[in-house]
Amino acid sequence: MSTPTTTRRKPLAPLPLSQTGPFDSAEDLSRQGSGEDVFSPSRMAQQFGRMASEGLNRDRERAGLLSPEAQAQLPHPTMMEQWGARMSDLALISKLAAQLSMYLGIGWRWCVSFWCLVLFSVLLLPGFLQMVVFYFVSPRVLRSIPYGLQPRNRLDIFLPRKEWRQRGPRRTVIFVTGGAWTIGYKAWGALLARRLSQRGVLVFCLDYRNFPQGNASDMLEDVNTGIAWVLRNATAFGGDGRSFHLVGQSAGGQLAALALIAQVHQQQQQQPTVGSSPAWDPSMIGGFVGVSGTYNLYALADHLHKRGLYRNLFEAIHSLDGKPKLRELSPTYLIRKVGESVGRHLPPVLILHGTADKSVPMEVAVEFVAALKEAGADAQLKLYAGKTHTKPIVEDPMRGGRDELMDDVLSMVVGSECHNRQMAMLPSFLIDLASMVCPF
Repeated sequence: MSTPTTTRRKPLAPLPLSQTGPFDSAEDLSRQGSGEDVFSPSRMAQQFGRMASEGLNRDRERAGLLSPEAQAQLPHPTMMEQWGARMSDLALISKLAAQLSMYLGIGWRWCVSFWCLVLFSVLLLPGFLQMVVFYFVSPRVLRSIPYGLQPRNRLDIFLPRKEWRQRGPRRTVIFVTGGAWTIGYKAWGALLARRLSQRGVLVFCLDYRNFPQGNASDMLEDVNTGIAWVLRNATAFGGDGRSFHLVGQSAGGQLAALALIAQVHQQQQQQPTVGSSPAWDPSMIGGFVGVSGTYNLYALADHLHKRGLYRNLFEAIHSLDGKPKLRELSPTYLIRKVGESVGRHLPPVLILHGTADKSVPMEVAVEFVAALKEAGADAQLKLYAGKTHTKPIVEDPMRGGRDELMDDVLSMVVGSECHNRQMAMLPSFLIDLASMVCPF
């Protein structure tokens, strides 16, 4: 099939990139081949000291990073309101966990996966703690900004450092996290968002309702609402207003891809489409990156059932009007249905996937890219040899050296090939052990 011609927006000229370590300090500029990416407890302690100092001056630092318009968007709850919200969230999480357990029952598969996940998290805990400190202390992280009126309609913003912002408005990434539609949370994207923001990119990480608080229709509504909010408000936080890239990981890849295709279809057909409410202008998206995405739900149903995400739960998540709609909610099926009328109007697409992904086999990504190309889309596939579902986004960034996923996303955003190195966050043997027990 010949690819129809279409006018593409000319990419912005690439920016010079600094090769920074994972803690943003000018003293941590990495040097290729110097061994600086090896884990060092002494250097890690120095970074914690710098972060603590930065945290003490957080309000002053943040004031220098934000415009008055941006500061007006930030919530300013009292201490009592903060604690009231935390207690309310704790009660809600407990209630939803009880409801979710009714679907899972006492199946041995999910029990094994749960305890493997606990061990995985314990082994990587020193690395996660570093991110926790950054997440709660850094003046560059704006947490839980409301983007809508529904529960969990919140997003985190990762601001580039001041020296980047002084160069002018920044390119913008909208990140939709994964989490098997049940345990997703906006902070899961913090490691990638931090790395991108270190290199001059403004990043928004969306939260959305998970099951059983909401089903697929609610999740899509939240994702669309969040994207629309970012498109309207990014300039207030230093975005350039014309260079947006949408990135989705795992379940977030399915939701983001579905929302993008549905918006283009709705724009072309001038009629409502499933997954396109509320509406936003898809022509503002300069590119889409899918990471380990679940693009064919129908093909994955049996596979995920065997891995502990049981069919009754899977179908309950992906239901519309009380009926399972696995095909209708699959980006692969949707792009085949709408064809060239939509495909040739999509922005460039980059699909990244590990060949050893046990949760979402790589064939799902291969099939999606083939369907996109058949529909006339500009789509590319890059397979990470030997990588699992989590290695590109969790273990590899913590290992130090080159963060290949971050480089691939950054290359898409800036329009030229990027290579960066950073300091290790953990000793390699802990990461190797964690990878061995990872249930994904």
